[in-house]
Amino acid sequence: MTWFYELPDVIALPAFVILFVAGSCAIVLLLRPFVRRNATDPVQWDRVLGYVAGTFGVFFGILLGLVAVSVYSDYTDTHSATLEEASRLGALYRGVAALPQPLRGELQDDLKTYVHTVIDGDWPQQSRGQLPDKSTPVVDELERGIYSFSPENAREQAQLTQLLATFDGFVESRRARTDATTLQLPPLFWLVIWVGAVINAILIACIDVKSVRLHLLMAALLALFIGLVMFVTADMDHPYAGTIAVDPGDFSRLLQQWGART
Repeated sequence: MTWFYELPDVIALPAFVILFVAGSCAIVLLLRPFVRRNATDPVQWDRVLGYVAGTFGVFFGILLGLVAVSVYSDYTDTHSATLEEASRLGALYRGVAALPQPLRGELQDDLKTYVHTVIDGDWPQQSRGQLPDKSTPVVDELERGIYSFSPENAREQAQLTQLLATFDGFVESRRARTDATTLQLPPLFWLVIWVGAVINAILIACIDVKSVRLHLLMAALLALFIGLVMFVTADMDHPYAGTIAVDPGDFSRLLQQWGART
């Protein structure tokens, strides 16, 4: 499904919705002759179909709603983890500013290198669904630099303690950001959703409507809405891929702030 996330929305969205609506209309045209032959008792047919369609619509609607909320929750959690990591990096940059030279300059350079590596190395891997590892050596180098500082008095010891606590928080937020790369709905969920969409189209096709145009219009409007919901859900299913994706903007703004300070 990588092709789905590589296409721009101006192409992917219309193509997906048009195919979805066309499939629903095709099912209507395919089943209309069967319905017209078997719907000999319109009252009984409508009563049974209304009960089945109503019950199915409730469960299918709940399923779509829960899946959409779950995917959006994963997306917002991923964005929060990215923002938290950027905030921790900003705190680290301010913390190392109190250290003596040349260690201060080395650590600040390491922090800038890390941010550049996240933007240019980690993010392309995350957008492909791969766990990022480009920035791991920079984190190790940064950790070695912090632990190389030897405090000479109580004030410097307090600074080192605070710096280590900030570094630990940064590592935790980084782990949350990288782990979000693998977030996605289980394939079984998508199977159930697609089966539900097909059943919904079949139930719409089973309605005994004399006018073909009216029948197709009803099916197309409902398929249009369901197709839009499914597209948005699929687009957000991978937090770092697609048009609706978490970008490295928070890290880019960090570099701008650090450059202004310099």
